[in-house]
Amino acid sequence: MLATAPSQTGTSLTSLGVTLLVLAWLLYRQRQVRVFRPSFGVSLILIVAGIGVLGGGGANGLGSTGRDVVLGALLVGDAAGLGAVRALTVRLWRSGQGVVRQGSWWTMGLWVVGFGIHALVDAIAGISESTLLLYLGVTLAAQQLVLQARVTDPSRLPDRPMLRAPGRG
Repeated sequence: MLATAPSQTGTSLTSLGVTLLVLAWLLYRQRQVRVFRPSFGVSLILIVAGIGVLGGGGANGLGSTGRDVVLGALLVGDAAGLGAVRALTVRLWRSGQGVVRQGSWWTMGLWVVGFGIHALVDAIAGISESTLLLYLGVTLAAQQLVLQARVTDPSRLPDRPMLRAPGRG
């Protein structure tokens, strides 16, 4: 039993490091001024990968007990709800390049809250990174859906210059 403790600690630290890198990348991307593109590519890849990890019996993943089904539903609901609310905090405007978007500081704060909720559930229920991919895919998809709904009538958006050169993506 003592032999497994260091590897579990190493895995936990690696998982924490990867999670923090993903969070930093998401926060960076959200704050960039970018032309809005209605796409679900990244969300779908993350959802499929997350389902694959869970279906493949990823370490400490959700099982099929009633508790796990409820926990999974709550995590998906949390991801979708925070994604939808987060989309309302994203600034949208029209420029010569089309509809432009930039996440606000509120957007970033809600990303941190979402990761915090996931970490709290992990600490309580021990679900680990096996649900993180699914969580990210669902929350990004929900944010994208609400953003698309907000830009259905671009004439309602304010006109402004781009402010900064558009980022890729």
